Amino acid sequence: YVFNTAAQVVALEAPILFNSHGRMTSGFTHTLGTSQLMVLNAGDYKISFSVSGVEPNQFTLFLNGAPVTSAVYGSGAGTQPNNGQTILALAAGDIITLNNHTSAAAVTLQTLAGGTQTNINASIVIEKLN
Repeated sequence: YVFNTAAQVVALEAPILFNSHGRMTSGFTHTLGTSQLMVLNAGDYKISFSVSGVEPNQFTLFLNGAPVTSAVYGSGAGTQPNNGQTILALAAGDIITLNNHTSAAAVTLQTLAGGTQTNINASIVIEKLN
């Protein structure tokens, strides 16, 4: 589980940078402040993500630098969460990122949504199925 709480403007076609970890299993690595999650153990995985952007947006999971067609999700209104999920067969060494893909422009990740506390504005959860 990786997530971001920092203010961030995600350029068109650029990945989200994640500044925090939740529970991390031994099947993945991620360096704080970067976008890439590296797979260590091959298998079938369910990958879920959530993005809270200020502008309407489309975010897509990328696998080894290429968009995953089964993981393109959009939000038609600003400040509406964009949640997505897919199941993928991953190999050891594969790289996963979450990119602002095919949006109209850059997307500002929403901070202080709904109150005065720092909120998570982007996250990825990866679950091994087999």
